[in-house]
Amino acid sequence: MRLPRLLLVSAVAAAVTCAAACSKSDPAPSSSSTSTTSSCAVTLGATTTSVSGAASTGTLPVTAASTCAWTAASSASFLTITSGATGTGNGSVAYSFAANTGAARSASITVNGSTVVFTQGVPVLIAPTSCVVLLSTTNTKANSGGGSTNITVTAPDNCQWTTTSNASFLTVTGATTGSGTAVVTATQNGGSSRSGTITIGGQTVTITQDPGIFASFDLLDPSQTAGPTTVCQIRSQTSNTPTTCTLRSTSFTQGPAAIVSYRWVVGYTYAEIKSIQVTNTTPTLSITETCGLANGGASDDGALQPMDVQLVVTDALGNSATANSGAKGQPALFLQLFNCGK
Repeated sequence: MRLPRLLLVSAVAAAVTCAAACSKSDPAPSSSSTSTTSSCAVTLGATTTSVSGAASTGTLPVTAASTCAWTAASSASFLTITSGATGTGNGSVAYSFAANTGAARSASITVNGSTVVFTQGVPVLIAPTSCVVLLSTTNTKANSGGGSTNITVTAPDNCQWTTTSNASFLTVTGATTGSGTAVVTATQNGGSSRSGTITIGGQTVTITQDPGIFASFDLLDPSQTAGPTTVCQIRSQTSNTPTTCTLRSTSFTQGPAAIVSYRWVVGYTYAEIKSIQVTNTTPTLSITETCGLANGGASDDGALQPMDVQLVVTDALGNSATANSGAKGQPALFLQLFNCGK
């Protein structure tokens, strides 16, 4: 009977030991937990990073693990985080830009070390509803020989205006903001008088153009040939016999207004730089030189020296046209310089 009693005592002792040991086990884990580590990785989604100078808003998506806590910060006072400055897991950051009042600028938003950089453009000027554009004229005349004329535009600094041509022979430039200048360019009129319109800041401007005026000229060297030539030969048998060549206008108009002024500008080098500028009412200009000038570059074979000629003609209505040697159908002209007796 002693052995069964010993087994019963052992069994009771084991049960007590087990109960004590089991009572010291770790508690069961909770159902969830949140990481507060600020360095956990986040991914920033797509958003518009180049914005206008006007005030605007936007949203920056944030992708993160469900246990990842994050904080968003702006680098500049004009870029404000309006919501979503902090979050856990997926979320978004809402932000707003103040209107820009100066040069283009940049700022950024950083979320847990990930950064998006924004640029904001220059100010946007919005014309008030009472924006008024004043023009120096709404009727003007273009030179019949072609050319440009300016129209002064007066407007408030934040008033935007544009220009449009309504005629094929007119172009206009100068779309701008505030006061400025619209430049109207007309092509040369090849026929009778004509008119067209342009629009500046919503206002119509009428442009008229008189019948065409055309400038042209030729060179005559009667000692060498009866007709026009491109070379004036400075040659004679003696040094006291000069050579005279003639520039002759062949300009014309297509209307009743006659040409009343001829302005010649002539340049060449012969012993020295020669410059001739003459305005008169006659269509010709004479050029006289003597052979074999000292240090003039003359030769026995006749050295060619370029002669630059410009003619500006003006009619009775004030229209003008210009012709230059070596340009737009006018041939290049030369002096041929000979030693005397050659």
